[in-house]
Amino acid sequence: MSRHRISMHALPGKSEEISPRKFDLDGETIEVTAIFETWQEDEKGQQKHFFKVKGDNEQFYTLLFDERKHQWYCE
Repeated sequence: MSRHRISMHALPGKSEEISPRKFDLDGETIEVTAIFETWQEDEKGQQKHFFKVKGDNEQFYTLLFDERKHQWYCE
């Protein structure tokens, strides 16, 4: 499965919140309508946060926040 870097929209005043709400992928802005599952993995002391979500386009995504890189990805 390939991993794509994405831009996550932060909530006003909550730029450090890790829960996904809206993100940009391939030129499209997708609003998260439901979060079905969350989990964390520790990779060499670095936390990675995963979210299984449904977008407002009716598609399902696995999103990843890498704390070390402070970056979001879509798998």
